[in-house]
Amino acid sequence: MAFQSCRLFLLLVLLAGGSCKKDQPASRQPYDASLEARLVKTNPFTYQFTASARDVEGDPLQYAWDFGEGTRKTGAATETFVFPEGRDFTVQVSITDGKTAPIDAQVVVSTRVVAVTVDAAKQYQTIEGFGGFGAQNVYWSNGPFTSPAFVNAVVNELGATVIREDLPTSFEIENDNADPFVTDLSKYNLDREIGGHHKSFGARLPHLRALRAAGVERFIATVWSPPPWMKTNNRIDNGTNQNSAPEYNPNPTAANNQLRTDMYEEFAELCVAYAKIFKREVGVDLYAFSIQNEPRFSQSYQSCVYNGSALRDVLKVVGRRFRSEGLPAKLFVPEDIGWLQAVEGMVKPSLDDPDARQYVDAVAVHGYDFDGIRPNSPSAQTWNTMYGWGNRYGKPLWMTETSGFKNDWSGAMSLATAIYTALRHGNVSAWVFWSLSTDKLDEYCLMNAAGEKSKRFYASAQFYRFVRPGAVRIEAVSADENVVLVAFRQPSDGTVTLVLLNVGASDKMVRLSGNNLPG
Repeated sequence: MAFQSCRLFLLLVLLAGGSCKKDQPASRQPYDASLEARLVKTNPFTYQFTASARDVEGDPLQYAWDFGEGTRKTGAATETFVFPEGRDFTVQVSITDGKTAPIDAQVVVSTRVVAVTVDAAKQYQTIEGFGGFGAQNVYWSNGPFTSPAFVNAVVNELGATVIREDLPTSFEIENDNADPFVTDLSKYNLDREIGGHHKSFGARLPHLRALRAAGVERFIATVWSPPPWMKTNNRIDNGTNQNSAPEYNPNPTAANNQLRTDMYEEFAELCVAYAKIFKREVGVDLYAFSIQNEPRFSQSYQSCVYNGSALRDVLKVVGRRFRSEGLPAKLFVPEDIGWLQAVEGMVKPSLDDPDARQYVDAVAVHGYDFDGIRPNSPSAQTWNTMYGWGNRYGKPLWMTETSGFKNDWSGAMSLATAIYTALRHGNVSAWVFWSLSTDKLDEYCLMNAAGEKSKRFYASAQFYRFVRPGAVRIEAVSADENVVLVAFRQPSDGTVTLVLLNVGASDKMVRLSGNNLPG
């Protein structure tokens, strides 16, 4: 399989090709000439060369070939030649009409091969899945939120297996009753639209049910803000048009965007009620649940501020309730973003406390800084450090929100590189893009509500469609630093999947070897 473009993102093979053109000097121009090369096959490497020329007077042309490894011949306009492996060759053709001096054209071909070795005996993380947030349009719009075409694009074309939702702030707009240990599911708001809040849970149900019918089994949900009556400022946001990361106030006032400490049990009841109603209405248990999105930040949109200790304390309350109610949803924290030490400070109290740690099923972070792919790059080191926080306790690392990649080829390659970096250096088990779809095709989504798909959609699909839940990452090593890859084996059927990226500036050819691979 041959590909002619230089920066390639594709599955299994990256190959070379090229062409060159040289014009006759203005002092003598009987014709123009160009030379193109096409890789016909490998083992042995066989190229077909086509010389193109135009004689001004229509005379027949003569072609003298030099194949760059010592062979010269007089031949036709099209020649096929077999090359030895492991070198670059400059192939030249001299063309003349027998009356004027020859004009030359040349092209460089390569038979250098990048050795890629896979060792299925060395195993790393088990994949939970790949996915994104939301519906056909965002829940703070008027929709549409679903359609058969959109569901097909998400499930079958993209291959998403994880769908992320937010717990609607209108879900318990009024307290169901005064006892947080007696839950009246009939009092929770499914359909009433409340001004200033995102769409109700009921408005989302057709989409969630359609995804479930299409085969999605893993839905994860995140709290962006508790309902106003549970918070010190009685709002779902910070009440300003400013966004900040304020210090958590252990003695909050009405100016603080925080969960009231006397509402921890009511908050746990809210989370339990949502999980139960989700199962009742969608037909599947929540796969995982997060008690707060980006907990250090007070935003002009739905948000709530915690520090690491407060997040730990709420996690204990929610974890106990989920366990006592028999809810199977995994709990993941802290879904934080920003500089490394701040994120660590948000999750470390929960991991250091044995009581809280028993309720942490995954360490989850938001990925908004990808500037390298190799072990000595800042991003690779950051991913490896974050993985280490939970790994000592057997807790996997998830990436549950990212965006900001340009809607062009460079952005698609950057996103592919980011996924690779997280999988390879952070042993990330789940990867979730910010928004599956919005009204406008921008850097925050993979497609738009009209069905137009970005290049980042197709780059993501290389992972989403082929690396399925349950796949185990296995060792894969490239002999060329510009060819990077991740490899996976699906224990259920022995399928092996490799995703390779050419991050260099020239085409590459790859030879695969290793153990336990298909023929």
